[in-house]
Formats: sequence, structure tokens, C-alpha cells
Amino acid sequence: VNWNDTKKLANVKRSSNMGATTSKYSHSNNDFELAIRSSKELEHILDTEFGAQGKGLHEKISSVQSDLSQELIRNMRYLATIRNKLVHEHDFNAIPERAKFISKFDKSTVELQKAVEERRRARGARTTDACIIS
Repeated sequence: VNWNDTKKLANVKRSSNMGATTSKYSHSNNDFELAIRSSKELEHILDTEFGAQGKGLHEKISSVQSDLSQELIRNMRYLATIRNKLVHEHDFNAIPERAKFISKFDKSTVELQKAVEERRRARGARTTDACIIS
């Protein structure tokens, strides 16, 4: 995972454009783009760092939920639900609370990064503490 790209996606800047908030990564105020790119980024992290299985973000979260905090699971499920509604429900055409969506994405990427770093430290600790028999 390229955490610099994730940080770009999570790095939210406030826009004076009618009170909208935008992600630097999305380069637009398009809610569909924001929701889909956010979901794709989270799915990628879950796939590559946690070995998640499944078709979409909800399934991937379920496959690795034992490795995640309840708050992280709730935040990512919220994001997945909004994304799914945008894509699949005819009359759902905007993120209801855009700032809340971006905040939950930002919190999710930060917490995922911490979890990945903890996993890497734990693997490193196991490797250095291991007994080698030859």
C-alpha cells in the first residue's frame, strides 16, 4: 500500500464552494466519484494488507473483522452503505452528509494504517524472537 496516496485521499481540504468539502484525491465535488474511490482504496488496503476475501467492501470487512476495531468496522460499513446506495438506489444521488462521509473515511484510513503498522511490528517481533533449529 502506498500510504502517501492514501494520505492524499484522506487529506481533506475545506472548500468555500457552497460549503462543500472535497477530497484532494477526487479532484471534484462529485459524490459518486468520492464514494467509489474511497471504497476502492479501503478495499485495496484490506486485500493487500489483511488478505480480505469477498466481492465488495462489506464482504471484505466481514472476512477480516477479527483484526479490526469495532469503530473501524462501523465507519467502513457506513462508507460501504452510502456507496452502495449511490450506485444501486435510483433516488439516492448525493452523499447526505458529505463532511461526515469524508471524516469517516479519513478516520478509517488512519486506523487502518495503525493496524497495518502493528501487524508488521508483530511479524517482525515474531521473526526476531523465533528459535531457529538447523
